[in-house]
Amino acid sequence: MYTLITLLIMIVMPIPVMMRYMLTGRNAYRGILEGSMSAITGVSLLFLAFWSMTGLSYLQALKNALNQVNFENMQLPSYYAMGIKELEPASMQLAMDRMKEITTLAVPGIIIVFCIVIAYLNYAVISRVLSKVGKKKVSLLPPFRTFSLPKNIVLGSLLIYVLSYITVSMGIITEDLIMFNLEMLFTFIFSIQGLAAVFYFGYRKRVPKFVLLLFSVIFFTTWIGQTFLFLLGLTDLVFDLRKRFSKLV
Repeated sequence: MYTLITLLIMIVMPIPVMMRYMLTGRNAYRGILEGSMSAITGVSLLFLAFWSMTGLSYLQALKNALNQVNFENMQLPSYYAMGIKELEPASMQLAMDRMKEITTLAVPGIIIVFCIVIAYLNYAVISRVLSKVGKKKVSLLPPFRTFSLPKNIVLGSLLIYVLSYITVSMGIITEDLIMFNLEMLFTFIFSIQGLAAVFYFGYRKRVPKFVLLLFSVIFFTTWIGQTFLFLLGLTDLVFDLRKRFSKLV
């Protein structure tokens, strides 16, 4: 039930915030940012309500639920029938424990990423529909190839890491939790910048959009692809690759 409520909050809460930006001609990406922040706030309040009613944090409840799963009650013969290599019980349990740990650590970062992605899709669909049926001018999303993070995000990222280190040193939050999620979020953010650069260069070279979309899926679903996008995004942000390229052609 809480999963469904969380999803509904992610979808519904950003809409009123983003509508103000759509209907007043303000910056679309700013609307998406504030919309996603409202969704994150809503989910945080839901988790706070969960804690007040159960006495457990959402992460602790998730961890307890995952601890109920072990290799002994899995349908292992069906996995082996699919050609999956049979593992020793100790190795299987170790792999499952590691997966449980990663799942628990990743929850905050995944929620933030989902809030941003859902807000973006919300804005794209609603603004497009309003522009078709309404008489009032609507602030549409600019082409993705034009997207760029603010220049001060690099300095801001370093500051966040320093503050996180101080927070960990004070024992306020565990190091694994905060560092895992910071790495996930910054990889995602700079990868989006890198993907925008890919779309820009693809547009300038007249690469078909479906090819760019295919490359996007490959990049985001592979470790080497994510690393490439991260480095490209960071380089593009620091050295203005797209701006320099536009001056050369």
